[in-house]
Amino acid sequence: MIRIAGLGISGLYLYWRLKNDGFDVSGYDIKKDDFYIPCGYATNENIMKGYMDVIGVDFQKYVLSRAKNITFSGNNFQEKHLESSGLCTFDKNQLEKDESNNLKILPIDKQNKDMIVDATGITRAYLGKSKNDRQYYTLEYLTDQSDHRDFYFYFFKGGRGYFWSFPLGNKYHVGAGSLSIADLNTVRKSIPLKITSRNIRMVPLFDSMSRENIIGIGEAIGTVSPITGEGIIPSLRSAELLFQCIKKYDKEELLNAYTKAISKEFGYYYKLSRLIFNIRSGKIINPTNIYAIKYVKRTVNDFGIKLDILPFLKHFI
Repeated sequence: MIRIAGLGISGLYLYWRLKNDGFDVSGYDIKKDDFYIPCGYATNENIMKGYMDVIGVDFQKYVLSRAKNITFSGNNFQEKHLESSGLCTFDKNQLEKDESNNLKILPIDKQNKDMIVDATGITRAYLGKSKNDRQYYTLEYLTDQSDHRDFYFYFFKGGRGYFWSFPLGNKYHVGAGSLSIADLNTVRKSIPLKITSRNIRMVPLFDSMSRENIIGIGEAIGTVSPITGEGIIPSLRSAELLFQCIKKYDKEELLNAYTKAISKEFGYYYKLSRLIFNIRSGKIINPTNIYAIKYVKRTVNDFGIKLDILPFLKHFI
């Protein structure tokens, strides 16, 4: 049996991929039924639809708002209005609730020798802590008021993170993610209907994504864009890669194949992470920064935003 710990978007996706292909699989999650998920709820509708179609989910019925006018702003540059290439918000709480129905739910005994997939995100509850970890603070409000009617990003100075305001149907989700707790005060100007908070992992942990019979996917192994903080699509990609490896390889070859697949798909995250580190350290003129520019455009486009790279980078300089 394959046991999946954590039934967020990537854990659920992997569960149904395995289940529908005939594997003996179970899932387990400690969160309560009424738990409000900390998340920006923003993703690329076009890419997301492809993944959800594979497991028989009509993603469009969960879409809450589609971007029309995306605003980038920050300390060092004037507002820049960008076009959408699929950016939307969706009801992640309802989607995960619906996809959790009819699962085989079994508690996970770490002493059991079955394969355990750690999909517990920031906690790495089964893989354990990594010495190379780097996390940002976040604060997020669900509110019915916002100064911004469409998708809005405000980037903090020195690559510390950003403030966002996203429409959620007739409500808004405002939040901030930053290395500095003080930056979270930008969110407190709003009046909340709900408040949620957690850290977000902003560095790849591909050198510590397995331990004994445990193997990780999603944010547990750092599949979160170091530039945008978006982890939904990357986490689904990691789950699909693991599924394909489970299908093709036996136990002895599986980990090596999965490690290579993750490295091939997400190796550029190390370049993006180094870029952000260099910017925070004041190392603007650096050859590695130049090599990373094309990957900045890639990760922002994957998020659902058409990007001209130079205006975007000006706020760092």
